[in-house]
Amino acid sequence: MGSGVSKDDLEKQHVVVIGAGYGGVQAAASLKKFGVPFKIIDPKDFFHHCVGSLRASVVPEFGKKIMIPLKEAFGGSFIQGKVQTLDTENKRVVLEDGQDFEFTHCIVAVGSLGPVPARTNQTTMDGLTEEYKGIAIEIAKAKKIVIVGGGPVGVEMAGEIRDVHKETEITLVSSCEELVSKQFNDKFQNRIRDVLKGENIKVEIGRAQNLKELKLNVVEEQEVVLDNENKIPADLVICAIGLPPNSDMAAKLLPDKMDDNKRIKVNEFMQVEGFDNIYCIGDCCNTEENKMAAYADAHGATAANNIVNSVGGRKLAAYRKPFEGMLIPMGPSHGLGFFNGYIIPDMIASMLKSKDLFVGKFWGNVGLKAPA
Repeated sequence: MGSGVSKDDLEKQHVVVIGAGYGGVQAAASLKKFGVPFKIIDPKDFFHHCVGSLRASVVPEFGKKIMIPLKEAFGGSFIQGKVQTLDTENKRVVLEDGQDFEFTHCIVAVGSLGPVPARTNQTTMDGLTEEYKGIAIEIAKAKKIVIVGGGPVGVEMAGEIRDVHKETEITLVSSCEELVSKQFNDKFQNRIRDVLKGENIKVEIGRAQNLKELKLNVVEEQEVVLDNENKIPADLVICAIGLPPNSDMAAKLLPDKMDDNKRIKVNEFMQVEGFDNIYCIGDCCNTEENKMAAYADAHGATAANNIVNSVGGRKLAAYRKPFEGMLIPMGPSHGLGFFNGYIIPDMIASMLKSKDLFVGKFWGNVGLKAPA
């Protein structure tokens, strides 16, 4: 196992992981390798590698690569269901259907929410497959697409559409001058604007005032009205604004541990404030960083390692952010990145992420092979 902790001690533990997103799945995969018994619980029957969801909404055949069946990955350790109660005093998790599980340690990983197609409410692979097919049909029919949101999701969505639909008019609406992240420097901002201009993707600065009134992801003649009174005609509007934490679920589980930003308060070891056996990871915890898959992945590994460390009576390891930056695919052949203050050029960004969006990595992490 390589953990340095006795097999007998590890097998006496039982960890419950609530949520099968990036952090939860990484935590479960690490626990499995350590030989720690666990249950991972999620309403979906699949891990949604949502980094690839934008591509799948344009090329639905890609969808099968970003839905990893949890039963195949974790066997009887996976429970499909929704958690009703986290009883921290009696160390029990109770599901809506009445099932309950005792734990020695619990990892809360309920993630973030967001609009389709970046996120989904589908709970089965068949349902998500049909959702992607439907959106792809609408995108193919559209002549004037407006994407509301100038963060990474909006920029990537524009790039994926342009890669397939060369003649479609695409407008990206950003509420601020900085695209992708306000933390990325002027050099990056100039470069990403050059890339978008080269792909004939127009950028409009302003806040969409009538977003709640618009029909999303379906072809229909509409206008996106900005706070500067500009009106942008569209026959398809896609929302790519923010991915807020799943704060309702987080507050339901740990109501006394929420911060002012509706995230669960954790220490440097990923433990929930006031507990030594309950951890919180991923988008729902209050680590000070951009919320992204790579960081949630590192959270999951840190939490699992620290559970093993605690069982062995060893010093816990503080979470360390693996890097500062981001890779932004613009379709399978193009992209741009920002890493520890340096711009990652198109060719390297494409090799690192754009081509396959780390599909093989995430399937391999749970011991499965990605479909061709």
